[in-house]
Amino acid sequence: QALYLPDDHPIRPGEFKGMEIILKERSLVKESKLRAQFPQFKCIDPKAACCCRREVVLFNQPDFLDQKPALVELIQSHGHIVFFYPKFHCELNFIEQCWGSEKYLYRMLPLTKNEDQMEKNIRNCLDQVTIIKMRRFANRSARFIYAYQNGLNGTQAAWVNKKYHGHQVIPESILNSIETM
Repeated sequence: QALYLPDDHPIRPGEFKGMEIILKERSLVKESKLRAQFPQFKCIDPKAACCCRREVVLFNQPDFLDQKPALVELIQSHGHIVFFYPKFHCELNFIEQCWGSEKYLYRMLPLTKNEDQMEKNIRNCLDQVTIIKMRRFANRSARFIYAYQNGLNGTQAAWVNKKYHGHQVIPESILNSIETM
């Protein structure tokens, strides 16, 4: 399917068709009537099928699913593996939290005058991130992953993680009560 209007189009030759026309051409008339976005990109209810769902419908079409992004194709053509972290990757990857802790400790130190002192300070800060602290960060990441797998959004996952950080798992009753909110 062509994504651009033909060059002999009377009004818009060679221009991008737009989602509405593409969806109609695919016999997705109901979806083509959905709003593309709200003013200032402020969706009233992100879970409702009211806005911004046209792209989801379009992106779930088989030919869109089969197409790799241009960046992925470029990197793979050079023999490399591509892995993208999701939006909240710093919550899901405990090493990011270790680095954040180390950077915090480094920022608390007085300014350094030379490179040797800076390297010494960095090594001292790295040594202060203990195995116990790393395990705590790993557990925190596991709780975030569990919360996201159970359908919580970022705000809800952060609240649950803070509230139940001493527990081995987030209680099912809490997950169910949050989902009904």
